Amino acid sequence: MTTPAGFSDAERNAMRAFLQRAEVRMSTMHRIATAFIGGAGLLLLIPTFLRDVIDTIITILLKQIGNQFAHLGDLSAVLTLVLFGLTAYPLLLSLWVPLYALYLILKDMVVFYFSIYAPNFNPALRHPTFSLNALAFSPDESPRAKEAIMRYQYDPAHVQFTIPFSEAKRVAYFDELINETQGNILPSTRAYDALLAQGIVSPEQPRQEIDRYNAAMGVARALDRQLVAEVAHTEMLMIRNVIFLRRLVLRYVKALLMFIWTTIIAFSMLPFLQDRRLPPFLILTTGYFIWSLAVLRVMHLPVYWVYKHLGNGLDHEQVDRQLLVLEEAVTPYCQASKFVAAAGVLLSLWLWAS
Repeated sequence: MTTPAGFSDAERNAMRAFLQRAEVRMSTMHRIATAFIGGAGLLLLIPTFLRDVIDTIITILLKQIGNQFAHLGDLSAVLTLVLFGLTAYPLLLSLWVPLYALYLILKDMVVFYFSIYAPNFNPALRHPTFSLNALAFSPDESPRAKEAIMRYQYDPAHVQFTIPFSEAKRVAYFDELINETQGNILPSTRAYDALLAQGIVSPEQPRQEIDRYNAAMGVARALDRQLVAEVAHTEMLMIRNVIFLRRLVLRYVKALLMFIWTTIIAFSMLPFLQDRRLPPFLILTTGYFIWSLAVLRVMHLPVYWVYKHLGNGLDHEQVDRQLLVLEEAVTPYCQASKFVAAAGVLLSLWLWAS
């Protein structure tokens, strides 16, 4: 037995079963992503990192403002500025790298959950929506049932449920949205004239109300897709989610490692900085020199762990560049920090010896 769409009952049942399995997989993906919104590791480390440790280090550095090389005469002011610069650069970099990693995580979460594209909508539409689109009953599953569903939806007593705003807010949102998108936000499967011809809506119903309901469907990217199109869309959505989710997870681990490494260095310096017998500049430059030496290796640890089982057989050209965006962005600055901090150590030693 075949259906009007050309698929047998067994084929349609296979597609329905796939959609059920896909719902479970999609739910798992979104639970993983949700875990990073409330990522316990970062939420615990960030307040400690930004409030306790960094405040103390910056306060100690500010207390050193003054001519450190007063005994050298004309060069004293220049050398003091150089020393402050050599100390400030790795210090600020150690703050920027973890925060930049956190910025990338937040960006990844946004692009995971939101999209401006949706299959079967006008490509000119640039209105953002939730990537997990709304689901509509496939019309080829049962044309009669679909018609009954749509009649129920467009009942004047039921439309209000989907657009539960005051009249003024409906004008400010839905009407303006339709105008701003030149009507592209309206699903092609819910054209007003077609609904009228099918008897789904009556001429007595204000068209404006129908368009607002359809605009709400467009915001949610709800379309009356055929069953096969719904399966295809679900496959595409899972591929999209995997692409963004794998990058999000890896960046989360990198950000966590960056905060841990920077916090370890900062905490290690605090007892020495609070000992007045030791020169603060020497402690700071030495600490951030150590930070600079290992920061790229620490950052690259998650990628190393992924490929660890290959031993020395890793071909770095085959590592996905999307997984190395953070390293590639900060490597030049971290490499420069090694030399800057090393110069700061030498200048601090000279100041201490003199």
